Amino acid sequence: MIGLLGLDFFGLVLGVVTHLPSVKVETLEPSFDAPITNVTAVAGDTVTLPCSIKDLKDYKVMWLDHRSKTLTLETRRIIADERITIERPHISDWNLFIHGVELADAGKYMCQINTDPVKIKYVVLSVHEPPVIIPDLSSPHRVTAKEGDTIQLICNVTGVPAPTVTWYKKSSFSRHHSSMEVIGYDGMVLQIRNISRYCDDVYQCVATNGVEPSASREMTVTVHFPPEIRLTNSKIKQRIGKETILDCEVTSNPQLYSAWTKDGRPIQNDDKFKIDLYDDYKNTLTLSLKISDIQESDFGAYRCEAQNELGRDYQDTYLYELKPQTPAPTVQRSTQRPTTAQHVYIFTWTPGPYTPYTPRQDYQSKDQLRTLPLAPIQKWTGANGQSKIFSLNVAYLMGILTAVCVLIK
Repeated sequence: MIGLLGLDFFGLVLGVVTHLPSVKVETLEPSFDAPITNVTAVAGDTVTLPCSIKDLKDYKVMWLDHRSKTLTLETRRIIADERITIERPHISDWNLFIHGVELADAGKYMCQINTDPVKIKYVVLSVHEPPVIIPDLSSPHRVTAKEGDTIQLICNVTGVPAPTVTWYKKSSFSRHHSSMEVIGYDGMVLQIRNISRYCDDVYQCVATNGVEPSASREMTVTVHFPPEIRLTNSKIKQRIGKETILDCEVTSNPQLYSAWTKDGRPIQNDDKFKIDLYDDYKNTLTLSLKISDIQESDFGAYRCEAQNELGRDYQDTYLYELKPQTPAPTVQRSTQRPTTAQHVYIFTWTPGPYTPYTPRQDYQSKDQLRTLPLAPIQKWTGANGQSKIFSLNVAYLMGILTAVCVLIK
């Protein structure tokens, strides 16, 4: 009984299982972390092209370059380029390493899974290159031109992205200090029309594209022009037996010939003449002539002259004798006022018995009275023996009155 019941239960269960609906189990397929990635590298560096895959299972991974050429399969390199390797820092990573990347490596790479259909992740590689100046296609380091010519300075550069070329000119503030100033022109060719001597300088082109280092090239421009003479003084005076110096500035390029001459003959260094040459500044020098113990024959015209292949110039300076000046005779002026002849009338007066002195008065035609000093006080004794004192001034007054009376008569 029990055995029959067990068989019936097993058959019931089996029938239920047989009639259950079937359940379909789906598995996850491989997937990428990102569908496309952009990578930028500088030429010569090592670049990583990332490819991370989830749920790869038993599928295979391949890398193809921008020319659809297979590079790797799994971790094996298929091509002979030893710069390429597969690096797997994590189990899901299948990164492509390119050592010493080149400009030719730039393009769209594919990280591919052999599913059906095939799944692909694109990695776009951009390779930058710092600016490079091509010497053979650029102007030489030294350029020579004649004043008035038109010249072109060329700075041929390459680089990715395309570089920008900026031109500079060396600005000289003094003999010992200089700096570069921007000309304000961008481009591979710098054209200078009607060039002058003031354009004679050092030029520099600098190429930049955001990738270090930048590139630069210097070009020294030399402008040739005929001489120009400038004298410090055109006339100089000096005494015999003394010495003097004549200075002459010569501006020329090139500096081929310059000299002091007198009467058409070049002056040479000797005991009397000494010539010194000084560099003042660019393209200008000073020719100094020292003349010692000047004699009569040394006076006259001295010529400073210069010459090069483009022309000639000269200027004359004159040396005159400086004669000592004779001082003018000095006229002594009298400090006394001139006197006018005057008539002087002298009168004589006879004193009385009590006047022991004879006073004297002088009169002039203009009735100006010259008063003589007063006489001292004297003593007399009267008839009765009494002492009396008389002033000589009274005697003077009496004399004057007498003289006036005489004139009235």
